[in-house]
Amino acid sequence: MVQGVPVRSMFKGIVGDGADISFWLDPWASDLPLKELVPGLFALEKFKKCKVKDRVVNSEGRYLISWKWKRRLNGLEEQAQLDFLNRVVTEYELELSGRADRWFWLGNEDGKFSVAEVKKYLRSGIEVSCNFVLKWCKWVPSKCNVFAWRAALGGIPTSVSLRNRHVLVEDLSCQFCSNGDESIEHIFTSCIVAAVLWQGISQWCKISNIFAFSFGDILELYNFVGLKGIAKEVFQGIVLIGCWSLWKARNELRFSNKLVRASDILSEVKAVGYLWFTNRGRIKSLSWENWCKFNFM
Repeated sequence: MVQGVPVRSMFKGIVGDGADISFWLDPWASDLPLKELVPGLFALEKFKKCKVKDRVVNSEGRYLISWKWKRRLNGLEEQAQLDFLNRVVTEYELELSGRADRWFWLGNEDGKFSVAEVKKYLRSGIEVSCNFVLKWCKWVPSKCNVFAWRAALGGIPTSVSLRNRHVLVEDLSCQFCSNGDESIEHIFTSCIVAAVLWQGISQWCKISNIFAFSFGDILELYNFVGLKGIAKEVFQGIVLIGCWSLWKARNELRFSNKLVRASDILSEVKAVGYLWFTNRGRIKSLSWENWCKFNFM
């Protein structure tokens, strides 16, 4: 760890005997660790610190992955994630050999390591972290805050993000509208589904129509819409839930082919928000009627 940056994350593993590279925790099949590509499956893994060699089985001359799940996979979404993960590993053309694992430096294109490149890498990381500070919303679960933080730093696996990390993606189009590449900015600001969701939230919360040009703009909205006190606090949480629900709907469409409607996402934001706020917020006795009217008097 150097200045808060894990040094191992600066390298990509080149599999030899698979004894040194962590299957889930180290980047090797892509520039992202597999746990970042399919966090749902990582949560089901029995032995999260297993090495590549622990998961590889030679079956009649073919190298296959032996999975160790806490339970059997359930539903189309988990199976679709497994299919995606198998494609990523297959495209790597995994084959264990007698040589030791090696590491490829990700700080530049030629993969050559130097102290100067480390300093450059760290400086860039510090600049990014200094430019973005997410104020945690206390009444929403940590998973929503963490998701927003990861998305703001480009850490969620959109199609564009995966391509930039050298993961083969056949179609970069937005899962919702197909009218643009699936980047973080597109999903949360430009896509028609996001636009309709933010319009619905602005009407519900009695503010001017929401317009944003970046994901950072979305996260800062609560400071600029004229709300104060508890209404401002509630609105911040609603925006975070909106982002989290959009991404959840995107995954359900991609992995389970579930129909997406902005009105359904808005309904989920209202229902889940009410449940979380009345259990975790400052007004435990708030009625559903007043919540739907955005009335906290």
